[in-house]
Amino acid sequence: MEVAFNEPDFLHPTAIYLPIWKSWDDAGRPCKEYLMNALVLFDSEYGNTEQLARTMAEALSPTIPVRLERAGEVNKLETQGVNLIIVGGPTQRHKLSARLKSVLEAPPRGSLKGVKAVAFDTRYRMAAWLSGSAAKRIARHLRKLGAKLIVPAESFFVQRDLPPEGQKRRHELERLEPGELERAARWAFGLASVAVEN
Repeated sequence: MEVAFNEPDFLHPTAIYLPIWKSWDDAGRPCKEYLMNALVLFDSEYGNTEQLARTMAEALSPTIPVRLERAGEVNKLETQGVNLIIVGGPTQRHKLSARLKSVLEAPPRGSLKGVKAVAFDTRYRMAAWLSGSAAKRIARHLRKLGAKLIVPAESFFVQRDLPPEGQKRRHELERLEPGELERAARWAFGLASVAVEN
């Protein structure tokens, strides 16, 4: 299978490459073999989703070449050579952020055909119908783009600020619940094998 591949963006010095995906030279001979190339795309308002995205990228990087991009710093999806895309953002007023929505709405329908994908978000620990879930909306965008979702959308939880009486909630003080970074690392680490099986 021919894979368009941009080496400076993806090669990781300690990565372990397995013969799952092959690229071919002009003579039709296999010249490189890679397990998978991953892109982690995220948006983050107060740093919580960024922490998760970086943790996921670090969990994947020993075995999969991975690129980390932030919505707003990039305005379009660059997915040439990408086999797995992980997209996450904060849940804001039951929806995904405007920056992340803009990046996901820019490509034409079907442009992620053949790419495996997962979606995650940060939100408060409560029923999703109460808090909303950016991950579910991200998943819908990825499906429209033709990506194959390999696991259900995942939520990671943020502790709610309890302000003094009469004051507004201070979102900038809210942090991930204890153990969420570790859970994110375990979740991300398992995605590689799931992607290969699917």
